[in-house]
Amino acid sequence: MFLKTDHRKYWVEDTGTGDPIFLLHGFTGSTKSFDRLITDLSSSFRLISIEMPGHGRTGEVGVISMEEFSQDLKQLIEHFSYSKVNLLGYSMGGRAALSFAMLQPQYVNKLVLESSSPGLELQQERAARKSADQKLIEMLLYQGIETFVEYWERIPLFDSHKKLPEHDRLILRDERLRHNVRGLAQSLEGMGTGQQPSWWQQLSSLKKRVLLITGENDEKFVKINNRMSELLPICELFVVKGAGHTIHVEDPGTFNEIVEDFML
Repeated sequence: MFLKTDHRKYWVEDTGTGDPIFLLHGFTGSTKSFDRLITDLSSSFRLISIEMPGHGRTGEVGVISMEEFSQDLKQLIEHFSYSKVNLLGYSMGGRAALSFAMLQPQYVNKLVLESSSPGLELQQERAARKSADQKLIEMLLYQGIETFVEYWERIPLFDSHKKLPEHDRLILRDERLRHNVRGLAQSLEGMGTGQQPSWWQQLSSLKKRVLLITGENDEKFVKINNRMSELLPICELFVVKGAGHTIHVEDPGTFNEIVEDFML
C-alpha cells in the first residue's frame, strides 16, 4: 500500500501481529529483502517494511537527506498510531535507522543495525565518498541499470555472495534490476554515506537498547561495529561466523534467531 507524508508517498507492507518492527532495507534493496525474516517472525511481531526513497515502488521522490527521511519516517510511524517502535535496518537502512534514533529518539524502543555505520568522521573521508558516489550516479544515468548491477555485484563488499546458491543470486539480481536508475541516483545523492551527518561523537548519548550484527568475513564492518559497541551505552554485538555483509541473506536462520531473541 502507498502511504503519504507531507511531501512524498512511500510503498509500505504490513504483516503479522505483535510489537511493531519497522524494516529499512539497504541500497538496491526493497521490501523483498526481508522476506525470510517476515516469514519466520510474523507470528510474533508486526513487521512493517518500507521501500526507501528512490527504490522499488516508492521510486523517484527527489533528492532527500537523512534528516528529511527521518521526518517522513516519523509521519509513517504516526500513521500507524504508534508512539514508540522498534527499528531494524541493513546497511543504508541501518544508517537511516540510526539517524532516526539520533534525531527522533522519543519514537524508538529498540534498534537493530545490520552491517551498518554512523557515517564518516572526517571531512576528507566524506568528500572522497561523495566523489565515488558521483561516479556511480553517472554510471547509472549514462550506462543503465544492467551495467550498474553487473558492476555492483562484483564489488568486494559482496564477495561472499559467490558462495550463495545460484537461485539466491538470481533473486538478488532480479531485485536490483527492477529499480529505476534516476531513483537510485537520487538515493546516492541524498542519503549516501558521504552526504549524511556523522554520528560518531553522539553515540554515547543514545540511551536505547541497540543490537549490532555483522559478518565475520566483512572485516571493515567488524572493525566499525566493534568500535560502535564500545561507544553505545546499551549495546549487544553479534559477529556471525562464516557470513559477509548480508547476514540476512547468507545465514537467515541465525540472523532471524538473533533478532527474535533481542526483541522478546
